[in-house]
Amino acid sequence: MGFFMFHKRSMPEFKYIPRYYDPEKEEMERRKAALGLDSNLTDSERLRVQMRQRWGRTGEDGRPKKRANSMRTMRMAIIVGFSLFFVYLLFFTPFVENFITMFLKLGGK
Repeated sequence: MGFFMFHKRSMPEFKYIPRYYDPEKEEMERRKAALGLDSNLTDSERLRVQMRQRWGRTGEDGRPKKRANSMRTMRMAIIVGFSLFFVYLLFFTPFVENFITMFLKLGGK
C-alpha cells in the first residue's frame, strides 16, 4: 500500500502537429479575393471578404478602413464652439464693459 502513495502519474501525451503560418501570404490572398482575382481562399472565407466590402468595413484592396475617432471630433467641436462664444462675448457685446463698471462701482464704495 505504501508503494501506491508515492507513484507518479505519467504526463498525458499530446499529438501536436506544427503548421506554418505566413501572415503576409494570408493578407495577399485576402486582397486577391477582394479584387476578384483567383485566390486559394475557401468559399466561406471568400464570402466573409465580400461581406466586409459590402458593409463598408474594408476598402477595395481588402484592407480595413480607418474610421475617425468620434469622441475626439466631438470634443474638438465643443472646444471650438465655446471659443467662438467667448470671442463673441468679448468683442460684439457690452459684456466686458458692464463687468468692469460693476467692479469699479463695488471698489468705489
